[in-house]
Amino acid sequence: MMHMGFTGIPMFLWMFLQWGLLLLGIYMMIRWINSDKPPKQSQEDEAIRILRERYAKGELNDEEFERMLDRLMKG
Repeated sequence: MMHMGFTGIPMFLWMFLQWGLLLLGIYMMIRWINSDKPPKQSQEDEAIRILRERYAKGELNDEEFERMLDRLMKG
C-alpha cells in the first residue's frame, strides 16, 4: 500500500485554502484602504446641503428656504 502524503485530495484542498486566504487578504486590504473615505451622501442630504448654502449666501429668503426645506423633508 502506498502512502500518499500531501498529494492527491489533501494537496487539492490545500490549494483551495491558499487561494481562499489570498483572496480574503486582498478583500480585507481593499476594505481597509476604502475605510477612511467618507460615506456617500444620499441625494436628499446633498440637496439639503445645497439649499443651506444658497440660504447662507442670501440667494433665498426665509420663506423660500422654509418652503423648500419642508418639501425636501417630506420626500
